[in-house]
Amino acid sequence: MSDNVKYKLNSINKIQITAAARRALIAADSHYHAWPAQQQEHFRATMGENARNRVARVLLDSLLNIKCSIDEVDDVWGDVPLSKLNILNWASLLTKGIGEDFIVLNEMLADDKSLLNFTSLYDYNYDDYLFQEQANKKEFTDYEGMDYYAYKHPSWVRLLIDGDFYYTTFTSAATQLCDDFEEAGRDYIDQLIPHKLVEGKEHGKQEKGGIQWDMKEDANGLEEQLKELKHRWYPYLQERWLGISIANSKLSPAVYTLDNDWDNDPHRSFIFTNEETLKKVRWRYFLSDCDSLMSDYAVLEKQLEQEISRAKSFLDENYQDILENFDSNVVKLHKQRKIVMSAGALDDLEKLSRDDYPTE
Repeated sequence: MSDNVKYKLNSINKIQITAAARRALIAADSHYHAWPAQQQEHFRATMGENARNRVARVLLDSLLNIKCSIDEVDDVWGDVPLSKLNILNWASLLTKGIGEDFIVLNEMLADDKSLLNFTSLYDYNYDDYLFQEQANKKEFTDYEGMDYYAYKHPSWVRLLIDGDFYYTTFTSAATQLCDDFEEAGRDYIDQLIPHKLVEGKEHGKQEKGGIQWDMKEDANGLEEQLKELKHRWYPYLQERWLGISIANSKLSPAVYTLDNDWDNDPHRSFIFTNEETLKKVRWRYFLSDCDSLMSDYAVLEKQLEQEISRAKSFLDENYQDILENFDSNVVKLHKQRKIVMSAGALDDLEKLSRDDYPTE
């Protein structure tokens, strides 16, 4: 954990947060503190919208001295500056969380489900996999399906660690490695074929419902070669994710952690080797169950070095093949898409583009 994150955590008044959460839960139901612990936990996990809004209104008033009506809560909460969100999210966790660590899954669940419906991480992750498979088969008629492996897509989770509020990411070793070497691969592609984003002819054109986004890659005449290299790169990523997932499924269960310094907010990634690991970790006893499975992150760092080297070799070979054999005059047909965005979203994307592709 960085010194800035430690300072941020230490500067927060935990007594104030706890008191605000207690008042908020009374506002949700005046009998809350008279209930047994199991009933309290069930209420926190399954609280309805009206009760949630009463909780949020009390937290805004108690912690930020912001007063609003029930109907205004969502808008007011959404307008809170990022610098003030940690204290609200911390208190909110105490009104929603379950188990020893007040853990909360920061993702949408079906209306008839809460985190209490899933005993282990595996139970939730496999259920999510089935949902994703069903959605893909419905949307894509030619979708052939894929086997289940742990955390193809990461989950966002919040919990208390040693009494402090943390944002966390739950992911698999395969997904973590692929995300990391994908970033390294993007940088390496830019070394092989330097490029930047430039505005297309239609960029910024007013359209019904917003403004057209039309940014194109300028690669100094090698645009088609760049497209072809990226076209080969993406299947490679999927192939490696599957290969790593299959190999890891045969390993002993293990959990790795990585602290991330993101805007000085407390954030930790929990990285799980495979499906068997997920079966051993229960939501209500998350940190306790992870303790006996903790392993040295250096193991993943060594594997990442190997994957980056392997990826660069793949890109080198394909780059040379494209330069020697690719015919840029034979253009592959792709369905043209028009992207229309709100003006605010367009401004944000242009800022990101400037950050990612600095001009000289």
